Amino acid sequence: MPVTSVFWAFNAPQDVHLIPGYTGPRLDHLLFAAQTVGAPKRADTLAAPITVTFAANFAAGPKTAHVAVSAQGEVAVTPPPAAPFLLDFVVTATVTEGANTFTANKRFRIHAGITRMWLTPATLTVHQNVRNARFTIIAEFTDGTYGDITPWCPWNPPAAADRTYVRQTGSNTPAITWTTSAAGTTGVHADTGALTGAANAGTATITAALLPLPAPANSTATGTAQAAKPWSDPVTLTLIDGPGFAAMANAPNVLILPDGFKSAADKASFEQVARHLAQRLRVRHRTSPYNLLKDKMNYFMAWIPSGEDGISPLEEVVRFNVAGNRADAVEQDTSVAAAGIPAAWNVANPPTPATNTNFLINERDTAFAVTLGERPRVDRRMQIRSGSRHPARYDENDFDDFLKALRDTGGTAVGATWARGGRDEQKVLILGRSNRTGGGNNFRQPTGRYVCMTLDRLDEHHIQDNALHFGKDLRADTVPAIAQIEIWTTAAHELGHSFTLEDEYGGRGLLPAARVNDVARGNNVHSRASLLTGANLDADKIKWRWPRLRKAGVISAAPTDLGGGKYRVTLNVGQGKPFVVDDVVRFRLRPLLTAPAPTDRFIVTSVAVDVLEVQKLTAAAFVPANFPAGTALIRPARAPDPDAPNHVFGADLELMHQSIRARINLKRNPLNAADGDPLNRPCPGLALPTPTPATNFPGAPPQPPNPPAYSAWIVGLYENGFEFDCDVYRPTGVCIMRTLHYEDKPTKTESAYQFCPVCRYAMVDFIDPSKHAAIDDDYAGRYPT
Repeated sequence: MPVTSVFWAFNAPQDVHLIPGYTGPRLDHLLFAAQTVGAPKRADTLAAPITVTFAANFAAGPKTAHVAVSAQGEVAVTPPPAAPFLLDFVVTATVTEGANTFTANKRFRIHAGITRMWLTPATLTVHQNVRNARFTIIAEFTDGTYGDITPWCPWNPPAAADRTYVRQTGSNTPAITWTTSAAGTTGVHADTGALTGAANAGTATITAALLPLPAPANSTATGTAQAAKPWSDPVTLTLIDGPGFAAMANAPNVLILPDGFKSAADKASFEQVARHLAQRLRVRHRTSPYNLLKDKMNYFMAWIPSGEDGISPLEEVVRFNVAGNRADAVEQDTSVAAAGIPAAWNVANPPTPATNTNFLINERDTAFAVTLGERPRVDRRMQIRSGSRHPARYDENDFDDFLKALRDTGGTAVGATWARGGRDEQKVLILGRSNRTGGGNNFRQPTGRYVCMTLDRLDEHHIQDNALHFGKDLRADTVPAIAQIEIWTTAAHELGHSFTLEDEYGGRGLLPAARVNDVARGNNVHSRASLLTGANLDADKIKWRWPRLRKAGVISAAPTDLGGGKYRVTLNVGQGKPFVVDDVVRFRLRPLLTAPAPTDRFIVTSVAVDVLEVQKLTAAAFVPANFPAGTALIRPARAPDPDAPNHVFGADLELMHQSIRARINLKRNPLNAADGDPLNRPCPGLALPTPTPATNFPGAPPQPPNPPAYSAWIVGLYENGFEFDCDVYRPTGVCIMRTLHYEDKPTKTESAYQFCPVCRYAMVDFIDPSKHAAIDDDYAGRYPT
């Protein structure tokens, strides 16, 4: 069972803060290895010949002697020497199996002591029967810096031998203990801090206490747990637009939820933005094909208020523009590139509270616990303002309980369509009340997605001192009156993931071999490994060699054999109208991603509303039962017909022009390579510009086909995609799945990028193939001739 990757337990990737007298967790109890077979294994259970080692990156000496690192990755701290002394360092875990090596890094931050600690949010809503709800503990250290010390507690009740928590040196008892003032309202686990929602109303005081050394000053923290109704309490949906509740079983259904909206006035603001967002998608050509599919898609919203306004930024921020107790703040990237790990240790004088400008912002009590970014860590997992739900307040089952309880206006439960396993499990948008740029599309486990989005493009957060001197609070942003370009382009992009599309940007280097199969799930990305014939890049294997479609419809039942090579075909209501006698058609299964090649050609011999009769044009076998309801009947665009009266027709035209396919096969390189590059040249590993021009043509400057007017519109292969720079390709040089919008220089306004023809094709085929003609009309002038 070979190892494929290593990772920290999901609740333990962030930095560990320690003070003298305490020992950190055993890292071999927090590190896991994924293998080709079976569930991931904890590092201390891996069997030979696999080895696991832990090594700190700092050099031994008098200024680092107060820190000791064991063979199991335990870090113990004693009182430091006179400043300067070791303030932070990295421990690298190395898992070795034969010639394969995997590493994971964890940073430790050392402080002389704790000044105060507090729970955040100060009041936390705890739903009855909740499965996962916890306060966060923030500590302010004597140097004025802040740290999240919630990971000092174990995530699960520890077994006798487990050391997944911080403890006093020489003790095996977790350093923090939890109590509640009213277990009948909200209970709390003494070790983990996990809350139990025992009632649907009332409050309880929750206390986290640091075990004495003797205890530092201010070594307890309290918060208020506000009991609330269970997540399964029904909520009524509001239809924003679309064919309505009666069509839910057949239409794609988008659900829009609020987070960080508290009052009745906030409800009106949320609903206004949600309605405008849906309207933008329905009418704007820039986000086509949503406009073509407007009568095929439902947009719903549901209201659930939050305890506080705003959402929760998790990153460390830098404060500036200080005016009294108010200031602005921006996130700082605390990650370290792999090459910088050996030098990522710091012997220095600690900062002082008066000079420290780096802080953590107190978290907010919001309905769906939306966050931006992640706690400081050396190995970054997500982008710095990625939107997701707080891992200490989110449980898949809690969310499903809420979704399944959503009702239509008649009181019938319809929300299971968005729960895991539902047909719309990937179409949930959560609008977070923040105007700081951010958002993200998040996978649920084992299936489903939810999208978190902010409302605008501010460059900073607005913060203020907490009235009780417990850290820095967020000042909630004003809700925009309309959906700004950032929000409706983000929605278009993120919902695209629900319709078989993947990201077309890079940034993460070389595509790992273990991710090749993941790339195969997207209609608009291609791994290099899947395009090789021998060592050569082979454009004949490109998945988006799909025929351009002048007409298409969906059949409502398998064709009826009439004998003599004739078949009766019944299409969905209204979809037979475009077809006429003598149309040359084919049958193609759906979904597009897994469908085999279309059948050989048929010719339409009669049309009666939505019922056609077609005649085979070749001797190829055709089994009607193999083409059930939902199959597409397609009429491809063709090259000129040599002899149409005698059924000699031109070749079907593809999204990727045959001259482009020939060019790639001649040069064995993507279109963003240079004409003079060697065959199968290595990927340069660069983040390419947007738009990415097609440069793999002769001439100086390169002379790509014209049309199109812009070479980035040419369908072919371009490097960067699936968040990796190399060994993965996208179909064009510009698409909203890569970059959302740009500044229109003449007007100084923001304009949205559009979906490329490959993405439009995949979306339309997924939702309503009858719209293929409309998207081909739109792109007809952009194809090479």
